[in-house]
Formats: sequence, C-alpha cells, structure tokens
Amino acid sequence: MLKHIALTSMILSLSLGSPLKAAETDQFSKLEQPVEDSAELLNSKVNAYIEKSLLVLNQKNHSCEEKDLYKELRKYFNNHLKGILMKEILRDSRFDKRPISLDESIFKGWTPWDGIGMGLPFLKSTDLVLTGVMRVGDQTIGTDKLEHFWGQGFYYFTKNYLDKKGTIRALKVGIAKEKIYLGGNKIGNGVFSYGDLGANFNGMRFWNHMLQKRADVLGADHDIGPYVVCENNNWKQVKAVDFRYYIDDSMDESINCSKFPSKSTVRKVQLAIKARHLSCPVDQKRLDTMISKYGELSHWIINEEGIGELRYTKEFKK
Repeated sequence: MLKHIALTSMILSLSLGSPLKAAETDQFSKLEQPVEDSAELLNSKVNAYIEKSLLVLNQKNHSCEEKDLYKELRKYFNNHLKGILMKEILRDSRFDKRPISLDESIFKGWTPWDGIGMGLPFLKSTDLVLTGVMRVGDQTIGTDKLEHFWGQGFYYFTKNYLDKKGTIRALKVGIAKEKIYLGGNKIGNGVFSYGDLGANFNGMRFWNHMLQKRADVLGADHDIGPYVVCENNNWKQVKAVDFRYYIDDSMDESINCSKFPSKSTVRKVQLAIKARHLSCPVDQKRLDTMISKYGELSHWIINEEGIGELRYTKEFKK
C-alpha cells in the first residue's frame, strides 16, 4: 500500500504538480464551433496590469531598477499557478474559449504508454490535461500557449539576455525542458509541442520589447518597444502592447505540428486527424511563411517534417 501511494504521488508530481507542467491543446477538433476574438480584452488587461505595476514601483521609489520591474510584472504575467492574468483568462467567461474534452479530442484512447498525463484514467480531466482554444485577432491558439509565452518566454529572455548565454543556448535548454518534463515524453503527456517552442520564443521577444535595450532577435526592423521607459527615476509606459503582433502560426499546432515519443502514438494521432478529414500541417503555405519569418532560427522552433516520432538525442543537431 505504501509503495502504491508513493508511486501515485510521484506520478502526480511529475504529471500535474510541477509548476512547469504544461497542459496540451487540440486544434483539429470541433472546428465548426466559432470562437469570439479576445484580442481587445487581452490587450486591455495587459496594458492595465503594466500600468498598475509601474504605479506600485514608483510609489516604492525603486529608482527604475530593472530586476524590480520584472519581478512586479511577473505577478501578472506568468503561468496559471503564479500569474494573475493567466488565472483570469482561464476563469473569466469573457475570454471566449472552445472547450474540448479528452474524449472529443485527437487524444481519445490515450494510454499510459502514450503519455501518463493523459493516459491514466484518474487523470483524464479537461481541466488537467487539455486547455481550451481561444482567438487573438485572426489567430487561434490553445490557452496553454500564453502560459508558455509569459512563463518560459521569460526564462528564454533571462537565459539569452540577462545571463548573456545567447539565443541558441536559450532555445536548446528550452527544447530539453520540453523533452524531459514539459510534456514531450511518456512520463508527461506524450506530446512534444513545437507550438510551445514558438510561444516560448515570442515570449522572449515580448520581454525584450518591454525596455527594448537590445534589437529584436529577428532584426531591428521588428523592434516595437520600448513599452516602458525611465523618466526622472520613475517608470512610465510610453506605448501600448498589442498581442496580435506576437501571436502567429508558430503557436498553432495544426500548422506547427507536434511530435510524439513512439511510432504507435504517431499512428494513433495521424488516424485521429485523418478521421477529421485533415492533415498536419493543415496549410503548407502557412507553415512555409513561418519558416521564412524565423529564418535560420526556424530550425529550433518550426517542425518542417510534420507529425512524427521524436528523436531524443539528435532531433535538433545542426
């Protein structure tokens, strides 16, 4: 009995309890169900929380310490366990979402051999393993992508810029995390999401744009910050954030296809998508646009091969 309890505790910890654990999304199912655009509401919330953060910091007279700015902002922009805005997005019905249960999804019939997080019977709950799909402008994304955007995006930003490890190093570590405990193996949900990598990358860009101390990683012509500047030892927002700039097809798992830990799981997903009269990518031209947009960096973000088996040791060698 004690061994069973210990094993169950370990599984729950690995599959659910970690603050780094990410849920999955399904952008192939229930496409006939429309989703209202949440861009204006999202932008309004983001800019209001930036303003609120700056007010708190200025009242404390921090004299524009960069680390204090990020610490205050991350109270609002983080994952679902820590970020106030992410909790609101998940709970507030004004953020329209297309809910998809596991039994309605392409992951129906998932077993522990496909991925423990979606395969164990007592874990098969929409709230735990599948997120809803929301619309931001012309783009639909799983709400989990915003968690990656703010959470892992800040990790990329820190690794690349603050720790000065460089972009490729940040991307490689992010890939390793996705493979090990952010869903990409059987101990997790069994889904290695390139869409997550796209969200992480663009989150890094968002955090860099906050003060825009450095050119955008895609080139100076992509500089749209700073959103915040320091004037007379006080923070001031000088430009509004528009999230439609950041959300693109790199985060759409029907375009930037996922990979899976075994051939049998790959076949299961392919059959489920085919049963919906779709393929992945659903639109090759949109995928080609992403490859062009990210250039040499697309190797670390975009899946050009389509759905397939993940190679754990040489997948991203270059």
